[in-house]
Amino acid sequence: MSIRNLDALFRPRTVAVVGAPADRPGAQLMRQLDALDPARRTILLGERDGWTRARRPGDLPPSELVVVLDPEPVTPRLVRRLADNGSRGMIWACDAPVPVAVLRAGHDATLRVLGPRTGGTAHAHGITASAWPLPGAGTTALIAQSRSITAAALDWAAGHALGFSWMAVTGGEADVDVGDLLDHAALDPRTQAVVLQLSRVRSARKFMSAARACARSKPVVVLQTPDADSAGTPQDPVFSAAFRRAGLVEVDRVTALFSALAALDRVGEAATGEVAVFGNGAGICQLAHAALLREGLTPAAAGEVSRARILEQAPLARMHAGAVDLDLADDHATIGALRIALSSPLVDFVMLVRSPSPGLDDEALARRLVEAGLREKLVVVFLGQQRAAPALRRCAEARIPAFASVEAAARALRYRREHRHTQDMLMQTPTLDPLVHAGDGPPRLAAAKRGSPPRILPADEAQALLGAYGLQPAAWIGGEGRGLRVRLRRHPQLGTHLQMRLDPASAFAPTTWALPPLDDVITAIKLREVGLGEREQAPPGLRIRDYALAVARLAQLAVEQPRIAEADLRLVPADDIAEVGFARITVDAAAPPERSRLALAPYPAELEHFATLRDGRRYRIRAIHPTDEPALIRMLSQAGPEDIRLRFFRYIRQFTHAMAARMTQIDYDREMSLVAVPEQGEEEVLGMSTLVFDPDGREAEYAVLIRREYAGQRLGLQLMQDILDYAAARGTASVYGDVLMENAGMLGLAQRLGFRRTAHPDDPGCVRVLISPKLPAEPPPWTKGLSSASI
Repeated sequence: MSIRNLDALFRPRTVAVVGAPADRPGAQLMRQLDALDPARRTILLGERDGWTRARRPGDLPPSELVVVLDPEPVTPRLVRRLADNGSRGMIWACDAPVPVAVLRAGHDATLRVLGPRTGGTAHAHGITASAWPLPGAGTTALIAQSRSITAAALDWAAGHALGFSWMAVTGGEADVDVGDLLDHAALDPRTQAVVLQLSRVRSARKFMSAARACARSKPVVVLQTPDADSAGTPQDPVFSAAFRRAGLVEVDRVTALFSALAALDRVGEAATGEVAVFGNGAGICQLAHAALLREGLTPAAAGEVSRARILEQAPLARMHAGAVDLDLADDHATIGALRIALSSPLVDFVMLVRSPSPGLDDEALARRLVEAGLREKLVVVFLGQQRAAPALRRCAEARIPAFASVEAAARALRYRREHRHTQDMLMQTPTLDPLVHAGDGPPRLAAAKRGSPPRILPADEAQALLGAYGLQPAAWIGGEGRGLRVRLRRHPQLGTHLQMRLDPASAFAPTTWALPPLDDVITAIKLREVGLGEREQAPPGLRIRDYALAVARLAQLAVEQPRIAEADLRLVPADDIAEVGFARITVDAAAPPERSRLALAPYPAELEHFATLRDGRRYRIRAIHPTDEPALIRMLSQAGPEDIRLRFFRYIRQFTHAMAARMTQIDYDREMSLVAVPEQGEEEVLGMSTLVFDPDGREAEYAVLIRREYAGQRLGLQLMQDILDYAAARGTASVYGDVLMENAGMLGLAQRLGFRRTAHPDDPGCVRVLISPKLPAEPPPWTKGLSSASI
């Protein structure tokens, strides 16, 4: 059900509590609810001073949120009665499992259940239904599966004057899970960043879709902690690969999560990663310089002009490589030198490191920094304990990023820089199109009897399968030379993944993990991680181009061959595409469901079909692909200004890579764009229709645009009908579009397709058109196999 009714967990108008607290956390939760207006709270099957008491479920007034302290009286019948009475959310604030029948009754009534083993929720502008209140209002959301880590994070934040927009602890995730809350955070205008802690993923496809959607709009930092069943093993590298693929920034320990909290709440965006360092001693400057280098950041040397201006402000300053030693400069001189560095467009951040020194008052400097309004781009470090604490507190209260160590400050800056770098990386335009199989599509493995054990493919079958993906056996394999070892495995939570490392290699050689499907950009990034390079002078076997295409094809094989349980291959360099020196492929008798096998939605090649223009010319309609970006930019650039305004509701003078990348690099779970291209020849986009689904998949917004020269050729009508057929096949209940009043062409097309008009809820210059899509009696062949359960 995704985000539906999640608001009831955070900002309900009325609350009902079932039972009495049985432990200290429950008692503390009740003390938080005591702050509510008595008219907004009711207790069922319990007593509490100042609360309205309901002796029977029928006596309960309408309550949007129900907090369960005692699970014994909660039955499916009670849940249905609560839902009929207006309840939309339930916090199962006890450790007992939520009965399946109770969950089913809640699901049928769209009543969302958080828990069991939850720490509850708290909202800066709503209620606190948790034993741990927020330390203050902020713009960062905290989502966690662990109560203990949540308590530590909130306590640390309170000590550093950090606030939150809201927090939620998912616990056992019987219903509401991390993916739901990421979707909620993505759409919440009060939330500008997200801190996430998790140890398990209940639904990989749902989590990846939600994480990608959230990370595209705001930074997300994640801490992976061992699951209860992992016996304390280190971080799972497959999880780490999934986080990076989704655009999340991962931290590796709880203390780093705290640095991330400060970075997200107070540190601005980073472009270059260059940091100007100021300190009050040569040793301190060197310490900060080394910390920045360890985190992959660049200490920025003062230019000649800046150097002269800094010396005017602080004559005693000495310049070191990448740092300025202010020595015993007074506060006035220090602030003057900082202003010069902060005004430079060549640095992202300015780090001031202050060590306790005779005659210098750290708290006084902190007060003067606040009074001077120096916050943008500034990060301060006060070393020590007794003298540093008041200064750190004063800066924190004024929202100046302040840290007790150069290591914590450098980590915080890296998180901001890493977020920018990750987003840029994910938006690079690939050049590799999916391999298109002639005939009936991908090759099929020989059928197996139901229930038969996994089998290893004979050499001839394995060779034929690999050959269908352009992977040929090597003519001769000697005992020397480098190769690439690629393994396909199934992760218990994240499904099929690839593992790569050089072969032969030492036990300490780097290994990388990746989730299919892969394009050439992501493949190149992964191959660099194992030590391969781009340079032509690199020896054969150590160049990315020797393996990139073969690895991408293996990823496509993993996507299209659901029965493959695992595979172990050795690739060796060849002229055009690496050859297979060794292959061992194990297949199951039956394939697992796609959503449990693939964490990322694959390219839907099955949607391709043909249509005919009014003048008889044939063209293809298929799902958009990231490699369509150049053709899409050409189509948009050639459109008339009024066509663009009617489509995007504003004039756009130039379409950038970032804009086009967001339109072509889509999550096929959450969006669909169908493009019309010529039947043969050069790939040009003639038109496109798009659907953007809400996280529930129940509702979608459409848009359509065609080249002006194809107006009147039924191209727009065809694209619209096809996108509606796609929505109907997925089980979408409603499709809507917002159309400018003067867009007579689109309003006429909508009327022809059966849309109904309604007033726009916010813009009187627009009309909202809606339709409940239905498949025709004879559905188009390309819609077969589509359903809300399989997408």
